[in-house]
Amino acid sequence: IESYFCPDSTATYVGRLKHLPHLIGAHSYWTNTPVDFMRETRKRVAKACGERGIKFWQTEICIMSNDKEIGGGSGYDHSMKTALYVARVIHHDLVYANAESWSWWRAAGGDYRDGLLRVYSNDNWKTGWAIDSKLLWALGNYSRFVRPGAQRFTMVRQGCDMADADDSCTDPNGVMCSAYRNTNDKWVVVAINYSEEAKTVNFTVKGSTPIEWRLYRTSDTSAESLAPVGNSKKETLLAPRSITTFVEP
Repeated sequence: IESYFCPDSTATYVGRLKHLPHLIGAHSYWTNTPVDFMRETRKRVAKACGERGIKFWQTEICIMSNDKEIGGGSGYDHSMKTALYVARVIHHDLVYANAESWSWWRAAGGDYRDGLLRVYSNDNWKTGWAIDSKLLWALGNYSRFVRPGAQRFTMVRQGCDMADADDSCTDPNGVMCSAYRNTNDKWVVVAINYSEEAKTVNFTVKGSTPIEWRLYRTSDTSAESLAPVGNSKKETLLAPRSITTFVEP
């Protein structure tokens, strides 16, 4: 950021180029563990971008050897273990780094965790078949409903100070919530429940009437891959180890 967007960097400064978007792209590899380091690194990115008036895009990530919490990158994982781990990174990239774009590395792969689909083939992929993962659907909890042009809004837990808004709605081992408003003015809230226990939430939009949300959930239950699981206007129980997206009809 300093090299490209600080006028003092005379050899590399690009801030005056009208044809170049004022944004910086970065990968989330190697900065997503431990959790406290992940959060503080992203806060620094957001601060630096804010000071220079530029945007931030997260442009690549998959599971690497330092992701020891879920066993590293070897061996394909169809379960919520990897899905929740990646969802936590997405949450931190969007909420703390203020990323306006987020990209996964690879669509399909073999017996390692960088593919959203596990491909089985004996002839270099000329023939074969693919099986989906919960990671694929977890990304859909965001990408299916938070559409291009959406704006993220700060969330604050009831009774907390606005200065601690993002932290009040982020428990990296419990519930993590983020809110968005699409270009059609409809609200979307993505709620991750990282814990082994069910958690109760109730979302309200300041100054508006209560919304009867439509709920879509991804969990280790076989039928719950971005599955519609009903409507809710009041308190909602988040299933253990799940991601639930709340959509305004």
